[in-house]
Amino acid sequence: MLLKKGWLIFLFALSTAYADAQTKPYLAEYAKGYRGGYIKGLESVDRSLQFAVIGDWGRGGMYFGKDVAEQLSKAVTCIDAEFIVSTGDNFYPSGVASVHDPLWNLAFENVFWQYPLWRDWYVVLGNHDYGSNPQAQIDYSKISRRWNMPDYYYSFKSKITKGVNALFIFLDTNPFNSGFHDENDTAFHPNLDTTAQKKWLEGLLSDPDTSIQWKIVFGHHPMYTAGSRASHNSEIRNSLEAMFEKYNVDLYITGHEHHLQYYHPKDKHTHHFISGAGSEANEAMKSHGPVDFFAAIQGFMTFSVTPGEVLMQAVDRNGNVLTKQKIRK
Repeated sequence: MLLKKGWLIFLFALSTAYADAQTKPYLAEYAKGYRGGYIKGLESVDRSLQFAVIGDWGRGGMYFGKDVAEQLSKAVTCIDAEFIVSTGDNFYPSGVASVHDPLWNLAFENVFWQYPLWRDWYVVLGNHDYGSNPQAQIDYSKISRRWNMPDYYYSFKSKITKGVNALFIFLDTNPFNSGFHDENDTAFHPNLDTTAQKKWLEGLLSDPDTSIQWKIVFGHHPMYTAGSRASHNSEIRNSLEAMFEKYNVDLYITGHEHHLQYYHPKDKHTHHFISGAGSEANEAMKSHGPVDFFAAIQGFMTFSVTPGEVLMQAVDRNGNVLTKQKIRK
């Protein structure tokens, strides 16, 4: 009797853990032969638009980069992510020279090799990507099935449910920083007209399309950080925050700082996220400013978008879900 009771307790615990740990998309893939693992506690939201965001990963898999890639593969399986976003600094220390640069294999193809990661990646440029030939990262879109960077800045709309869309905007924030103009040869980099980019951005944000429920903007440089650059004057905030607030940008998601962060400034509409911990991170670092969530460990974020709510989940290199944050309309 005791043995039977023990087995019943074991089976109940096993079934409870199984139900809690594994999502519908994961179970569907498992039934077809997938055995790549899952992220315990990661949620997949039914009838939502789901994606993952990783940044500052381009170190050839070192600094725990391969661990992050493995967990990212599990996460996108668990949520059946429609795409992955890279928030820049895709190739350290100085970008790539051409579409044939060996760093494409060393830092991207051979690090993010798992089958679940063979889905669309939408990419922005970081400051390190301007060290050589940023145009090569645009041109690689013509070679790679999954790498998407049609221009220095671009956008698209994506369906959430019938008649409800999200507007995704991908910026090149580098020219908004004064140091960029000092460090780069202006003849080599044609994308220096911040006035033109702001005019383009305002045209998108003022779109009267009533189907747009969420406005989500990506860039490399954050407006608010509690990381190592917390004391720096935010030129991005000075240049773009007024426009974001005027047109009710819902989420601004960036990298540049090598940690994971969420912050909703008081009396502001826009929610600010940093996902720049794709490789290097200093776990001893503490937050240096106001935040709603801060973690100085390698990892990434996932987002699940419904018409009325966005769920952000931060995952570290060990597969731990560090936080879940909900943003409601």
